[in-house]
Amino acid sequence: MPLRGGPLAKGKKAMPQPIKLRQVDHADPTPRYLQAQRILAEAISVGDLPAGSKLPSTKDISLLVNVSLITAHKALEGLADAGLLRREAGRGTFVRDDVHESMAHARQFVIGLALDVRANLNDFYHSSILNGLRLAARSDVEQVEFYFQDHLRVPQRRRAAAGGVICIHPPLEAEKQVARLASSVPTVVLGGSFSNVSVACIDCDNRGGAGEIVRYLHQLGHRRFLVICGPTNLSNSRDRAEGACDALRTLGIAPDAENLLVAGDSVIVDDDTQAALLRRLRARNRPTAIVAGGYFLALAAMHRVRQVGLSIPEDVSVVGFDDPEAAPLLHPPLTTVRQPLAQMADAAFRTLRELIVNGAVVPGTTTLSTQLIVRGTTGPAPAN
Repeated sequence: MPLRGGPLAKGKKAMPQPIKLRQVDHADPTPRYLQAQRILAEAISVGDLPAGSKLPSTKDISLLVNVSLITAHKALEGLADAGLLRREAGRGTFVRDDVHESMAHARQFVIGLALDVRANLNDFYHSSILNGLRLAARSDVEQVEFYFQDHLRVPQRRRAAAGGVICIHPPLEAEKQVARLASSVPTVVLGGSFSNVSVACIDCDNRGGAGEIVRYLHQLGHRRFLVICGPTNLSNSRDRAEGACDALRTLGIAPDAENLLVAGDSVIVDDDTQAALLRRLRARNRPTAIVAGGYFLALAAMHRVRQVGLSIPEDVSVVGFDDPEAAPLLHPPLTTVRQPLAQMADAAFRTLRELIVNGAVVPGTTTLSTQLIVRGTTGPAPAN
């Protein structure tokens, strides 16, 4: 008896291995046909769909990636137009024999990344955003080149290239500059939003995330809150502060200026804000809960709580925003709101790509959901 796994009997062909493909994310605002294109292009790039191979039927593709038949057809048509597939009447759809050469000579998009010259590209927020953009571009059927620019304008030498600009975390005072930029080149705002500019903006639900913090702490019995946020000329800092204050009002707690601290920087907390934080923590009616609109703001709050001899979370609970790898390593581990930074970057890239290719997207802000991660810096309000 032949051993299992031995040579096949003469004349018999090996059955093809079933193809496994990722499914589209229906919660992702990226058009589903683009997600399907991306999944298929990845499978071609890594060899799961090798050059010259026949693809499953359009119906099977639609089932594999979990889209409608029309969406699957549109995705396959796009890959055929991009030179990755060939469609033969009566025979089916095939990966082109020269697919890798086609991918190497694909159309190139040139995308400017506009951000403040003071931005630290090594911090968790910016590095996560940039890595998300890199991953989105790497899996695209086209070739993408990124370049950095410190001003909201496109250099003349770049204007002839097919591409656009992603404005990362722009301040509110840049509204007119962003409007001028969007009127001349495809533009998307990432990590911020403008209400009076006809431009697509991608951000997380900062208001909702801050409101969820307040409601969670209120359920733990807290009634004395202090909110500390970054500079309010940044829409996400403003939205976190307003989201927390709105939630407090809904719960019957009127926020006042004494318990709303606005720092001049989200990373390095200025001396005036530090002093105000100390005064509140030393007061008889000190807060029992601190809502910090950023990771470093939460660290500053924790430091000052300990400086006045109080304990976390027994005396004061602290919640931050952002969830870097260091957050669960703190003592105690930080309760915080996690932003979907990679998904935000991917959505911004896909939105800009749609704008470049088809010339139009719906302006307005797309907000992705945040997630409250409960750890050790929060607990019930102290009895006294």
